[in-house]
Amino acid sequence: MSGTDVDPDVNKPDAMAIVSGSVMHGATTPVNHPPLLPSFSRALVFSVVGLLIGLGAVLLFAMTWQAVESTESAARQESRESLKQISVRLQQLIQATEMTALSLERIVRIHDEHLSGATLRPMLESSLSAFEQRPELSYLGIVIPGTGEYGNMERVSSKDVVLWQFPEVKASAATAQTFKLTAEGFVQDKAYPVEGYDPRQRPFYQAALHAPSDGAWMPTYAWIVHSQLNTSLWGLSYVKAIRHHSGKLLAVIDADFDIPALNRFLSPLITEYRTDIQVVELGPTPRLIAASDIGSAPLPVSEDWMPVLKSSGNVFVDRMQVQGERRWVAAQRLQLKGGLSWMVITSRPAPLIDTPLRHQLLQVLGMGAAMAVVLALVSLRLARRFGRPLTELEQRVARIGQPQAGAPEGRMEEASQGFRETQLLGTALDRMEDAIHQQALAKEQQAASIRLKGAIFDSTSAAMFSLDETMVIVEWNAAAERMFGLSRDKVVGRQVQEMLLSPHDPLDWAAILATEDTMTLEFIGIDGAFDAELRQVTLSQESQRIHTLILNDITERKQYEQYMHHLAMYDGLTGLPNRNLIRERITKSITQAQEDHCLVSLLYLDLGRFKVVNEGYGHIFGNSVLREVGAQLLQYVREGDTVARLSGDEFLILLADVIEPAEVERVAHRVIERFQSPIVVQGRDIHLSLSMGVSIFPHDGESADELIDRADMAMYRAKELGHNVCLFFTREMGLAIQRRVDMEIKLRHAVINDQLHIVYQPKVNLESGRISGCEALLRWQHPELGAVSPCQFIPVAEDSGLIVPIGDWVLRTACTQAQAWIEAGLPPVCVAVNISVRQFLQQDVVAWVANTLQETGLSPQWLELELTESLIAQDIEKVTETINQLKELGIKLSIDDFGTGYSSLNYLKSFRVDTLKIDQSFVRTMLTEREDSAIVLAVIALAQSLGFKVIAEGVEEEAHCQFLQQHACDEMQGYYFSKPVTAAEFEHMLRDDKRLPSSYS
Repeated sequence: MSGTDVDPDVNKPDAMAIVSGSVMHGATTPVNHPPLLPSFSRALVFSVVGLLIGLGAVLLFAMTWQAVESTESAARQESRESLKQISVRLQQLIQATEMTALSLERIVRIHDEHLSGATLRPMLESSLSAFEQRPELSYLGIVIPGTGEYGNMERVSSKDVVLWQFPEVKASAATAQTFKLTAEGFVQDKAYPVEGYDPRQRPFYQAALHAPSDGAWMPTYAWIVHSQLNTSLWGLSYVKAIRHHSGKLLAVIDADFDIPALNRFLSPLITEYRTDIQVVELGPTPRLIAASDIGSAPLPVSEDWMPVLKSSGNVFVDRMQVQGERRWVAAQRLQLKGGLSWMVITSRPAPLIDTPLRHQLLQVLGMGAAMAVVLALVSLRLARRFGRPLTELEQRVARIGQPQAGAPEGRMEEASQGFRETQLLGTALDRMEDAIHQQALAKEQQAASIRLKGAIFDSTSAAMFSLDETMVIVEWNAAAERMFGLSRDKVVGRQVQEMLLSPHDPLDWAAILATEDTMTLEFIGIDGAFDAELRQVTLSQESQRIHTLILNDITERKQYEQYMHHLAMYDGLTGLPNRNLIRERITKSITQAQEDHCLVSLLYLDLGRFKVVNEGYGHIFGNSVLREVGAQLLQYVREGDTVARLSGDEFLILLADVIEPAEVERVAHRVIERFQSPIVVQGRDIHLSLSMGVSIFPHDGESADELIDRADMAMYRAKELGHNVCLFFTREMGLAIQRRVDMEIKLRHAVINDQLHIVYQPKVNLESGRISGCEALLRWQHPELGAVSPCQFIPVAEDSGLIVPIGDWVLRTACTQAQAWIEAGLPPVCVAVNISVRQFLQQDVVAWVANTLQETGLSPQWLELELTESLIAQDIEKVTETINQLKELGIKLSIDDFGTGYSSLNYLKSFRVDTLKIDQSFVRTMLTEREDSAIVLAVIALAQSLGFKVIAEGVEEEAHCQFLQQHACDEMQGYYFSKPVTAAEFEHMLRDDKRLPSSYS
């Protein structure tokens, strides 16, 4: 074809002018080219090489599989056989030890008529041959039961044999004599002091007494090494009690080998069988007694071995992960006499393929690779010959449509002319190039228009997408891509139901498109589920309705609303419902109960002693205590019940759907029973108590507020009765609560108006009959109520916190008065002041007392602080430290009301107190109640044994005084000598040297 010739078919819209299925008419449309297929030459090479690689891979896989199977079978068999041989060798060691002991038993029975300390050495020397035949044995010994004399042969670290002979136990300045084995026999060597050593108290002797007649193996235990007392050595013992046919115990023998000896025995077996060996002593706590890294004491068993120990059956063989390494593990149980069991474990590395088979595989792989290279080169040569024309045509196709492409005429290369088929294809490509060139400008214009439309559509921050009438996605903007993590290419043309999902039920898109109002829906986006606000705009385009939907993510707004709701309804500290939410749930439960004709109950809880803990350890620790209490309460209520925190240390439990009050009693009992034991917070045992009030709908109220108030009243009444008390509301309780509130108000006025005063009750020495001190007691004289009992106002002061300022006033007044007596020339007496638990834990007691003594001028030796016994149950470390610091100041300390609390005698012995005060409840009835008498005598004996003085409170009769004096009680206090008196009256007693009647002094 010449440069001026024109093909008459060039300008016709035939097949050569069709792009993406459309005929070009004026303005052209974008052409979607199908993806290019692989080239012929490349496909030929890849096919041949791929075939070779596939065949080689199949062959290699088959050989590898066979190698792995062979390796596994051989390793399993080798592990099983090694375990069997090692177990046999261990059984031989055990049997040899038992036979050595049997040999010694025969020698003992020969001397059964003359067994004594003098025969110990001859009998052991007779057993020397049997002992030397077993180099693994560490000890072989005999104990004479009657005298405790003990002889044994020991194999020391130098492999020498030493004979030990221990004397009779009751011998004074006892020494053990050793004899060293030489060529001439046993020669006396050294002597060691062994005073107090009694072999009959050792575990091996006791085990022998309870062992079967044929003897028993003991679990490993710590030995006493008399030659090196600081050495820790553990071992195993086979023990046997030798008895006369009449049943009389003749002797106890033991054959022992220590843990190092057992490992020396196993060491050559490890080399011989090329395996690691572990021996585990089974029992409640398995222990590792033999291993390559073990010393002279057993070790805990690694968690890696637990599946082996828990395996059923006598023999275990399998691959396991041990200390990060894949190993073959075999294990077998050995049963020893007396019920002791061992687990013998062997382990070795578990390679996937053994070394010889691995070498063969590498050789085959190398040969296959060489063959593949040769065939690939041949394929390349063939592909180059047949593929070059096609490659040239491919390059021409790639140039079509490019601006630099020239006219098609005369552009057919030499290689393309070599074949008829490629020549015809080249002509067709020339015609196509002309048609595509004409469309270039139109395509550029259309692309610019599309870019402008896309820029506008993607400029909004809201996700936008369009659907046609069949719910197929036709448009998808950039914001939607970011929101859902789906690119436009993946979603356009797909059903919206497939691409946009909800975390719950599938979305009803027909109903969504039929709704014109704004909707709130939940979708799954790139970051998970989120809430979205959806609006839609519907337009008609080419007789088809197009729905454009606009989505705005409102997750943050919803989360903020939920957060505000949570703040309003839940306690920020414990996460439990607060007063608002519990009132809402109570109201709902009451409505439901009216319909179902059932009951609703409220349990109002107050934590006893929490204020002391909170003020003593700080608010951060107190917050942890409240969180732990809330967690504990959730465990002890029924499913569906609600636990709420009202405020401070007050909790409320809602029990709905109650059939009968007995259900409420059961729940209350479980909760109170739990808090009778301490809770553990940050490693501390915290003793709390509960006071619980209960109200029930409809008996005690018909609204949430009424039920809460009635339960609150019942709780306060329970609090007055002591710790861990639960009371159901009664009508009389309202009056009692009002009286308590009035009492607190009056007490606060009493502190301000100086209505409180101190009286002093003398303490009398029962030996001399003279006054030895006094106790400062607080009294309240109200202008209207008269004398108010301390039993009434002291608990109110404790609960309200008034005890701290009142206690400070009492201590300061008592110290000032004591100093005044001394300055007046009276004999110095010790003044005792009571310290409450709150005072002790809430403040720095040491600094407080020291400052008070300094300000009043009183010497510390004339002050005694009385601590309640319940204080011992608090933080032991803090109490002990504070007591020690008070003692260093020179202050006397006593434990008041001893016997009424729940203190531990183990703690008592570590407290540096001076006096125990027997509570008056025991003293008043000790002459009529045998139990109280026994308690009084026990406290006196305990105090004397610990070096404490003892004083009895509440002595009101002459007989009480006589009883206490007869049993060496140090001091007494009570109305028999004097009631509490004013400071002036007590001063007269001191001046008059008032004493007990002479018959008691």
